[in-house]
Amino acid sequence: MALEFRLMLFVILLSAAFAIVLITAAVPSQYFYVKVPLAIVAILLDVFAISTRYFTYLYEPFTKIKNHTMTIEGGEPYILAPSGNAIVRREGDRVYATAFIKMPLYSSATEMEDQEKFDFAVSFSKMLALMKEPFRITTQLYVLNKDEYVEKIRARLSDVQDRYNMMVDREGTGKDTGSPESNRLRGELTMWKNMLDNVNRARGHSLASFAAISAEGGNDEEAINMALMKGEELASGISATYGINASLASGNEILEFIEPEKNIPVANLSQNIMSRSGGGE
Repeated sequence: MALEFRLMLFVILLSAAFAIVLITAAVPSQYFYVKVPLAIVAILLDVFAISTRYFTYLYEPFTKIKNHTMTIEGGEPYILAPSGNAIVRREGDRVYATAFIKMPLYSSATEMEDQEKFDFAVSFSKMLALMKEPFRITTQLYVLNKDEYVEKIRARLSDVQDRYNMMVDREGTGKDTGSPESNRLRGELTMWKNMLDNVNRARGHSLASFAAISAEGGNDEEAINMALMKGEELASGISATYGINASLASGNEILEFIEPEKNIPVANLSQNIMSRSGGGE
């Protein structure tokens, strides 16, 4: 398909250049201000035609623009495996599966001494030599979706508020006459209110490191099993190299690595925009 598109684009550009050359030759010489631009256009089309041999991928997306929407690929980029611990992509009669390994690394180079930085670099070099097959290592900063967390805090706050109100109704509103239980509820209520305020003000970001390795198979099951086997081997090597508990990611954990909506939740993005524009608290 790519070869057919490349050939078609080459023929179109070359034909257009040839047609402009014929038009240029037919223009009388006294109209040089017309001949020169036409000659330049013909030369540019020739250059574009020759460049299709190496840069077709740059032109192809622009041929698929519809209603101001650029479609790079029509089909689904991947599907989640039934087991939930790999993604699957089909290319013709071949199937490719990719497994993701969580790497709970909490060290930062800004907090390391020179010797620690050297040891970390040595460990990283050892990790790169763990597998003969290529694999990818990524450290990714993404925005946390605080909505669910905020709802839990609000539910807890509402529950404590109700219990505190019931306690005050039974004992009266006098602060000095409150029982130890009402004092405890009042303190818990203040704690949850402060926590809700802090969470709403703070920007929720998280840093995650992971590795990804792929395998090819004749069908979904074969590709998935091969990818998981390689993933387990890679996870064991990473755990031994860094002294951490690396493990295979599954379900929503995988989506956090590859889905834009998981990386930058729309709700949080809107909140950040509103807060910067003064529309939110």
